[in-house]
Formats: sequence, C-alpha cells, structure tokens
Amino acid sequence: MITDGVVISFNGQIDFGTAVAFLSLALTLLQWIVSLVRGRRAAARSQASAICARVVRMSERETATVGGCRADIAPQFGLEVMNNSNDLVYQVILTAVLVQGAGPEDGRAVEGSDGRVLLSSVAPGKTVRCIGHLDCSMHKTLGCEVAFTDRHGRSWVRKSDGHLGMIRSKTPVDYYGLMQPVEWMDFDEP
Repeated sequence: MITDGVVISFNGQIDFGTAVAFLSLALTLLQWIVSLVRGRRAAARSQASAICARVVRMSERETATVGGCRADIAPQFGLEVMNNSNDLVYQVILTAVLVQGAGPEDGRAVEGSDGRVLLSSVAPGKTVRCIGHLDCSMHKTLGCEVAFTDRHGRSWVRKSDGHLGMIRSKTPVDYYGLMQPVEWMDFDEP
C-alpha cells in the first residue's frame, strides 16, 4: 500500500524523505571527516611553517696587510635560522645553496660539510653561525636550505625558494646522506 509520500522501491520500500535525510547525513559526515583531516595536516605544519633560514653577510671581515696597507680579503658569510615557533626544533641542518648561477641548487648536491651547519637543536628566536667565505662570483645568488625535525618527530625541509616539504621516512641526516656519526653543534656555541 502506498501512502501520500513518494516511495522508492529497492529491496523493499524507502520513503523519499528518509533517503534525502540519509544522504544529507552522509554528506555532513564526509564534510566533517575532510575538515578533521585538513585540521590535522595544518596542525602538523604549524611549527614547520614557522622555521626559515637565510644567508647573511657577517660584519667581521678577513683582513691582510699588503705593502703596509690593510685590505679586505673576502666577506664572511653566515647561515641564519629563525625559529618563530614556541618550541625547539631538532637536528637542524643549514646548507648554503645557489638560487641563481652555476652550482648546487639543492642541499643534497652539496658535498661534504663545506657551506653546511649542523645544530643539535634550535630554540625559539634567531641563531646565526659563521661559515666563512662563499663563492659569489659570476652573478651567483646565495640561498639557504634548512632541514629539521619538529617537536612531534616529523622531519621537514624548506628549500631556498621557500617551499616547505615533509621528509618522508627519513631524518635530515639521511635526507642529505651525511656520514654517521654526525658532530652536532650546541645551539649556545658562537
């Protein structure tokens, strides 16, 4: 017997209003799950997005006496990491790379420890470490790549162009292929 409403027959009878209600509930649950996943992803990136690095020119310069005159030999450079979060970050690896010019544009292409600073941890604020002379010839533009582990144990890399990406199933040391054991610097060392 059919009542006043619309009846859809599928292995029995389903009232049209009930079907719309179930569909609405399913879509609401799906929307809630998507927003929960997005919220967790945003929370995972919150500390990582607050970490950045750059190459800075140090105020001290190497000087030499040539024929009784003091001359600047080369500018000294440093790598600066800014931790704008409220927590420590760990296994911080700063690598000088090129944004423009011939040479390594990715930190994984840098061989050895030249142009690289390894910090065991970095507190909130600014930390600068001198790395000496960097080649700025032939219109080379320097940048800094930083890899680190956040408070939740997730590893991240921020490229010199600002792109932030998660390092999947690797630590920053593994990401760069550095030889073990690594000699970390204490964040309080000059």
